[in-house]
Amino acid sequence: MSREELIKKFESDIQKRNRLMRFFLVVDQMFNVLLWNGSQDETISSHIGRRMENGQATRFEKALCQLLRLLESKHCIKSKGE
Repeated sequence: MSREELIKKFESDIQKRNRLMRFFLVVDQMFNVLLWNGSQDETISSHIGRRMENGQATRFEKALCQLLRLLESKHCIKSKGE
């Protein structure tokens, strides 16, 4: 990714999310690393969404996505790549 693309992505993120939401995003990504041994650039929901598509999700992960559906329909699938 070029420098210009990174700057554009940063500016887009600043407009899309306020400081508190960006903080929660970082915490989410941190727990993805600590608890799921996932990527530091991915949220727990995104990680589980990929695992569900690959048929690798545990019962706990599926239950967590069911709970998150209360916030947003198909949250784990929609959050892929975040």
